[in-house]
Amino acid sequence: MLRTYDAAGRPTLELTSTVQKFMGVASVGWSYTGGAQSGTINDSRFVQYPGCVPYVIVISGQIDVGGYMPQFSISGTTLTWSYRLANAQTYTRPDTTFIYGIF
Repeated sequence: MLRTYDAAGRPTLELTSTVQKFMGVASVGWSYTGGAQSGTINDSRFVQYPGCVPYVIVISGQIDVGGYMPQFSISGTTLTWSYRLANAQTYTRPDTTFIYGIF
């Protein structure tokens, strides 16, 4: 456990033994994956440590014409991303970069 205190001795920050493990960064959208509506990333580290929780954090991106960013889900060793609008012929998917890992 990590604790920091201010000059008066009051706790200002407290962290338990749970820490983030950064596993990767990916970019999706028209510049990276073309018109693909969805895709997957397989990484066995999502299940490597029992009790850990996988995460995705968008670090840059734009919203689509419907006002949405890609949706993410993680099940087992697979991270799935998808855009809500399916018509790739008339729709340019906005570029999004995200990091993923476990904590």
